Amino acid sequence: MKNKSILLLLFTAWSCFSGIQAQVKLVNIIDDLETFVPGEGIIQINSDPKITELIGILTPEASVGDNNYVKTSGFRLQVFMSNNPKTARKELTDKWNLIKGAFPEITVYSGYDAPNWKLLAGDFMTKEEAEVFRQKMQKAIPGLGKEIYIVPDKVNIPMKRNY
Repeated sequence: MKNKSILLLLFTAWSCFSGIQAQVKLVNIIDDLETFVPGEGIIQINSDPKITELIGILTPEASVGDNNYVKTSGFRLQVFMSNNPKTARKELTDKWNLIKGAFPEITVYSGYDAPNWKLLAGDFMTKEEAEVFRQKMQKAIPGLGKEIYIVPDKVNIPMKRNY
């Protein structure tokens, strides 16, 4: 009896998952661009089907909603790093508050990667973008001084849709 219950549960879960998966339509970027939107122009892209295959597929998670982002390689500003167990946490919090006070729009990441406390700021696609913001930050918060370094990291780039 127990085996029949488990099999029934597995079958039910599988059938529900199959139904959900069948409803999700995977769209590549070319199909997404060619989709008719009332009040806007029509885009038609003529390309080799092999190019379309190379471009890839937009996943439903990445193409729905306003708060989505793509995680990719980029750069952040390392504003603080310390392994002093007595003062690191307080210094990190103080510098986090300084940055958020001067730049409320920037995302600040804090964390502990044994044995270091780290404070990183921003999500920049290029090193040049990070450098421009680093200079801006040094002018706005001179107390940070020469502690600000550009470091490679996985960054969160927000996806924006115009329709």
